[in-house]
Amino acid sequence: MDSDLLLDTLRALIEEGESVVATEFDAGHPGIGYIGGRPRGVDLRPFAKWAAGCANLVRLLGEAGEPWRTALVEKTNSLQNAEKMLGTLLGIEAAVQGGLLVKIEDLVRADAFDSLLEQAEYLSSEGYSLAAGVLGRAVLEEHLRSWCHRANCVPTKDRPTLNDFTSELYRAKVINKIVMKQVEAMAAIGNDAAHGKPVTADEVDRLLRDVREFLAKHA
Repeated sequence: MDSDLLLDTLRALIEEGESVVATEFDAGHPGIGYIGGRPRGVDLRPFAKWAAGCANLVRLLGEAGEPWRTALVEKTNSLQNAEKMLGTLLGIEAAVQGGLLVKIEDLVRADAFDSLLEQAEYLSSEGYSLAAGVLGRAVLEEHLRSWCHRANCVPTKDRPTLNDFTSELYRAKVINKIVMKQVEAMAAIGNDAAHGKPVTADEVDRLLRDVREFLAKHA
């Protein structure tokens, strides 16, 4: 999710949350005394709408949003829960502004890519070169897709290809011609594997090695 869009979404949810908290009312039963103070609630309808928006934010954040899932996916209508959710949103906003959320996303993505490349290397070692090549190409394409989102140069096509992502990065001057040629060389092997064309084990092993090095260099 683009950082600017994420911040806009967070600020809208924070503003909505402040409005929800402002609807505070006495949720206790008349004539009953409560130890520690009477329970406080907030209006159900605006709270439910806001809670749905918070749950959608967690969905959009994916694995990077897991640390805040418990605090944000809340259905119990109480002032305490509303204030907890609002504080969590403010914490996420601070994390995004400080670049911390991007680092979390990078760590999650790097771990996932490393796992996929290990699977591809195992497939290659067992003689399944085509499958390993397809998996290596998929990792490369997903990395380029994420890079385009970060650089705000996402292709306008409905179903952009690996080549489209590479071209947009080059057009936006995010990568130079040397890097573009490196990507094209890796993609050529991956494309052959994806289309069932003959590829050697050495070619696939080189693809996987080059993809791993490329991800490390262009994290």
